[in-house]
Amino acid sequence: MKQIVGFSYGTKPSFKENAKHSHTEEPGFVLYYTSQCPCNAKYVPILIETAKENNISFHTIHITSREEAQSAPTPITNYALFYNGDYVTNEQMNAKKFIKVVNAMLSIPHD
Repeated sequence: MKQIVGFSYGTKPSFKENAKHSHTEEPGFVLYYTSQCPCNAKYVPILIETAKENNISFHTIHITSREEAQSAPTPITNYALFYNGDYVTNEQMNAKKFIKVVNAMLSIPHD
């Protein structure tokens, strides 16, 4: 049987607890993303600029290591948008779509 470095054949793959609930304590809009998808190089700066222009509470967390990915509050680490701690979407957005999502989230009553 061929052995794969760093892998034990009796180990069952699983997510860490932090990724199972897709929640963060960060206020406002928070985008977790990696450079895994080349489209992020285009769309993440657009969202940053759109948020600034519209006074939207928004910041990004660029995941650059395996450890950061494993500690993320979501199993979808290449692009995950949160609002006030709740997972919103993993859909990449242009400025128009981002504003539409922001307006929808701000119109939903939150506890």
